[in-house]
Amino acid sequence: MLPYDIDFQSLREKISSEGFERVLLQLPEGLKIYATEIVDALKGYNVYISTKPCYGACDIEVYPDMLTLHFGHSEIPNIKYPPNIVFVEAFSKVSFKNVVEKFLKDHSCDSAGLVASVQHIPQINEVRELLESRGIETYVGNGDGRVKYPGQILGCNFSTAREVAKKVSCFLFLGTGDFHAMGVEMATGKKTYVIDPFTQEYHEVSEKVSRFMRQRFGAIVKAEEADKYGIIVSSKIGQRRIKLAMALKEMIESTGKKAYLLVSDVIIPEELYYDVDVYVNTACPRVTYDDYLRFPRPIISPVELEIALKFKLWENFKFDEIVEVD
Repeated sequence: MLPYDIDFQSLREKISSEGFERVLLQLPEGLKIYATEIVDALKGYNVYISTKPCYGACDIEVYPDMLTLHFGHSEIPNIKYPPNIVFVEAFSKVSFKNVVEKFLKDHSCDSAGLVASVQHIPQINEVRELLESRGIETYVGNGDGRVKYPGQILGCNFSTAREVAKKVSCFLFLGTGDFHAMGVEMATGKKTYVIDPFTQEYHEVSEKVSRFMRQRFGAIVKAEEADKYGIIVSSKIGQRRIKLAMALKEMIESTGKKAYLLVSDVIIPEELYYDVDVYVNTACPRVTYDDYLRFPRPIISPVELEIALKFKLWENFKFDEIVEVD
């Protein structure tokens, strides 16, 4: 049974109103185990399940003669999407009450910022009420044009956290995994805790941030010695930063070094075997950070390139974020 709130009746009405004979089901990895259940709930329509990876609302799959149902993500407001796509938000039903209570027994922030991955956005108010009932001032940022909901963070955008960082002594990330929480801590400089409703455990990410920083500084040192750079550009609608890539190319060439533009839909190490010393990634930041050890050459972010080429100081290091695309 689906552990998410999905209004299938409204969805069926939306499909019918669009007038397409065929429907494409696009799911992130966490929802693919429910693919057949979703198809069963859409009985009567010709539904095709996409087997391609799906990394977020930046990564859509559309075809002229099909209506795409993109599950599990909210649309990114400042992206102009094609008309034949419908975003189906899948909000989790799980409660954070018990794990937040456990956190409060051991820790106390005088003031806390709340952030969440999209599936837990409805629970922000639940947690906020609980914290405020204990006298903890709680703040939720609205963010920039990349996010739809207050408190929402993406793997490439932490604007809702940065907006309230000066007002809080810590952040609570409502969700699972460390990547988003690490991004919040690095973007704000404030201690950040993962509040996981599935394991009913919490933990802080400072130690992992420290290890991450050592890895990134090592990559920058290697990039300083490079002569040839491959600049990765994504063709995905929500990751395409062509202007940035061109500016980086000019920067590299101004130092007497060589730069090559590489464009791809799916960026995987197995496809990057070019004669360059370093890859500079303008696509999804998670490729740089999560997949770093898989690449045959060092892979760095745009700001890391600027540091390597001495256009910025080491103190200017920051987590790569996408604010807008071309």
